[in-house]
Amino acid sequence: MMTLSIDWEDFGQLFGKYRHKVISEPVNGAIERQTDVILDLLDETGNKATFFILGMLARHRPQLVKKIASRGHEVGVHGQNHESMYSLSRASARKDLECAYKTITDIVGAKVYGYRAPFFSINKTNLYMLEILADMGFTYDSSIFPMKLPRYGIDDFNEEAALYKLANGKEIVELPLTVSTWLGRKWPVSGGGYIRLMPEFLVNRVFDGLHKKNMDGMLYIHPYEIDPEPIDVSANYIKGTHFSKLNVRAQNLRWNIFRGSVYFKIKRLLARFKFTTCLERATYVKGKTDGSSLLGQ
Repeated sequence: MMTLSIDWEDFGQLFGKYRHKVISEPVNGAIERQTDVILDLLDETGNKATFFILGMLARHRPQLVKKIASRGHEVGVHGQNHESMYSLSRASARKDLECAYKTITDIVGAKVYGYRAPFFSINKTNLYMLEILADMGFTYDSSIFPMKLPRYGIDDFNEEAALYKLANGKEIVELPLTVSTWLGRKWPVSGGGYIRLMPEFLVNRVFDGLHKKNMDGMLYIHPYEIDPEPIDVSANYIKGTHFSKLNVRAQNLRWNIFRGSVYFKIKRLLARFKFTTCLERATYVKGKTDGSSLLGQ
C-alpha cells in the first residue's frame, strides 16, 4: 500500500523562527500557492493524501486547512510550534500536542487520528511520545525513520507498519518512513530533500521495487518543495535585519538546487501508483493484525 503525506508547514515562517527566534505570519502568498499546486495535482491524478498540519500555520490560515479537508484529504497533526520533541520535557511535549490538537480540531470541526513529529523527532530517548498519543486518542503515529540518521531515526526499528502495545496498556499503529537497502546499507528515500537530490531513475527503482514486493511505501513532501516559484531566503528576514549576501546566496543554492525536479518526480509517481491516506493504511494494519507487538520487540 502506497501512502502519501504532506508536512504542511510554511518555509518563511520556519526560517524566520529558527533564524530570528520569532513566529511570524506567512507572507507573499507562498503557502496559498503551494497548497493549491498540491491539491490540484492530487485531483488531477485521482489520489488522496494526509496533510500533517502545523498548528502555528493553521492559526494564521484556517481557511486553507478547511479547504484541504473539503477536498477530501485527511487532516493530521504536526505539532504546534515545530519543536523537536526530544528537546522538550514530557509535560511540554504533551502541552504542544494538546495545543495543536485543539487548534486543528477547532478549525475542521472533527476528530483527527494521526500525528507526525516535527523533524521526525521521536527516537529511543522519547518513545513515551507514543504513550501520550495513544492516551490522547490518536490511532497512529508516523514519525520514526527505521534507521539512524544524524538528527533522527531509530536503528533496527521495524520497517513495516505495525500495531504496538504500549507500557500504558494502550495500542498505537506506527507508520515508519520508507528506507531502501542498497550496497549492504540502508538509505532514506521516502521524500522531502531525499527525492529532491535523487535522480528520477533511482526514485522509480525504489517505488517499483516496493510495488513488485507488495510492500508498504510512505512518500512525504513539504509544500515549498513543489513551489513553481524560487525560494529567496532574504525575503524571510525580519525587516531591518542585516545579513550577509554571501550567506543568502549559499542558502538559496541549498534550498533551490534540483527543487524544480520534485514536482515532476512526484507527479509521475502519483500517475503510476495509487496512493492513499495514512488513516486508511493504519486502519488496514489494525484490521489485519491478530495481536500487537510489545514496542522494541
